[in-house]
Amino acid sequence: MIKTSTQNELIQYVYNELADPALEQLETALMHDNELAESCSELLLLQRLLDGAAKSPSQRSIDNILNYSKSLSLQS
Repeated sequence: MIKTSTQNELIQYVYNELADPALEQLETALMHDNELAESCSELLLLQRLLDGAAKSPSQRSIDNILNYSKSLSLQS
């Protein structure tokens, strides 16, 4: 089981937010700990999947919002 601090460090590593001393320590640990390296690999894959996810609402959602907004302006 990976410690929470290591999980947080892995997430910071994946997003290039880990400070230099900790970065060097983690990279050394990744070379020697297969379980840690596998966890890092999984996080990198998840990052790519999340980055590729749709980031805009569907047209139906946009239409619902616009219709609701129009109905409010008609009530005034």
